[in-house]
Amino acid sequence: MINAANLTRRLFSAIAAGTIVFSTLYLGTRFNVQWIVGILILVAAYPAGVEYIQLMKRLRIPIAAPEFLIWIPILVFSTVIFNGRYSIVALLLAIAYQVLRYLGSLPHRDGFLKAVAGVFGLLYIPWLLTFFYQIYISGGDRPAVGASNALIILLMVWGYDSGAYIIGSVFGKHQAFPNVSPKKTWEGIAGGFLFTILGALVGATFSPVWREFAFWQGFPHIVASSFIVAGAAQLGDVFESKLKRAAEVKDSGTFLPGHGGALDRIDGLLFALPVFFFYYNYILHFFK
Repeated sequence: MINAANLTRRLFSAIAAGTIVFSTLYLGTRFNVQWIVGILILVAAYPAGVEYIQLMKRLRIPIAAPEFLIWIPILVFSTVIFNGRYSIVALLLAIAYQVLRYLGSLPHRDGFLKAVAGVFGLLYIPWLLTFFYQIYISGGDRPAVGASNALIILLMVWGYDSGAYIIGSVFGKHQAFPNVSPKKTWEGIAGGFLFTILGALVGATFSPVWREFAFWQGFPHIVASSFIVAGAAQLGDVFESKLKRAAEVKDSGTFLPGHGGALDRIDGLLFALPVFFFYYNYILHFFK
């Protein structure tokens, strides 16, 4: 059963967030200021990083907040400034710092867990989010195509989230992950998959390149990519649910009313971004 009040909060929050995201993509493309998308990524990554630190604290793995958070803008803007070419160097430096930072911590078990938490957190949040920028610039000398690529992955993930919530609330009977996320049902997952396809098709209408691809010979790839994006989004959601269960909290924070924290809002997107990029860039060579 759908909670009307919760649905209203989710709807208004989604509209506000969507307006900001779409406006940023438009401005970055229209005025050739692609770096503005880096700011958008940072706005999502930084509060998610703060929430991650709090979750680790509840798990009794306290990591040094300033020395973790400072690497988030470094990782994001190293990708933006060099168009992803040297971002791996910044990532390796960030990993090395997290390891060295806790090398002398005693007892050794605590130091090891802090180093692992620091390294994983930087891979989990800012590094995965940088794939959004890679997708955004994937149009090469056709920035409007790159913006469409970014829009489509967002609509696919948002479509999955919406479909899983609506169909699961109305028709859900069979729990998919009862020990981790009891409200997730197989009916909701199926609905989410169908809405992922719908999201991709809606996004495709904004670009002549995507219209020709999605509504003709490329439609099987739309279905196939929707399947893996939906699976990745669900995996990201379940993983974050497991993390919250371990930390004994319901939401990672209060970033968006009706949606919980920033990490709650991007959990599925984090896992979906690299698989979308891999499929269309390396398998189909669709990105130029």
